[in-house]
Amino acid sequence: MLTLHRFFFDFYPNLYKSEIVAWYFYLMLMNTNDLKLRPRFRFNTTMSRDEIVEKFRRELSENNPHHFTGMLTDFHIQIKFPAHLHRLWTPHMEINLEENLQDKSTSVRVLLAPVSTIWTMIVFLGIVVSTSIFIGLMLGVSQWMIEQEMWGFYIVGFGSVILVLLYLIARQGRTLSRKEMPQLKEFADQVFECDCMSN
Repeated sequence: MLTLHRFFFDFYPNLYKSEIVAWYFYLMLMNTNDLKLRPRFRFNTTMSRDEIVEKFRRELSENNPHHFTGMLTDFHIQIKFPAHLHRLWTPHMEINLEENLQDKSTSVRVLLAPVSTIWTMIVFLGIVVSTSIFIGLMLGVSQWMIEQEMWGFYIVGFGSVILVLLYLIARQGRTLSRKEMPQLKEFADQVFECDCMSN
């Protein structure tokens, strides 16, 4: 019994550490700009927030060959493709504006991604599967310790496959929207009059 007790104290802290690492790795995969699943850009402009919003409003009505639609507020802009062109992975652009009072510039943060409902579903499934993997790992270790059939480890393997599939699905969605994302970028570039999202 002492050996079993010591095993729990020695082994389970490592399990929790492994779970933290796994969560960090999963979130890194789903958010990193290097993998381009949801490209993010940040830059500064000398235009004020009001000027930017007004330019977007004017471009949407006067110089909009792709017929984008937009929702504009004082600090947030959302640009979408028209409804009849929407598919599961059709991207949209979200732009957040923040004025810097010190140098009178505006910080611009841009996100290109599928509609939030699709991305939320993928992240939710990833969280559920990651939790199932952790539970399966603890269950498998417990079964191993009491010398029962270790079917808990099957959950770990099956869940890992699902995580990989979710990642590949997200990558495939990015590939399907490859032609549409540059159109959103070009539209924003003509408003900001720069190649601000080239990196």
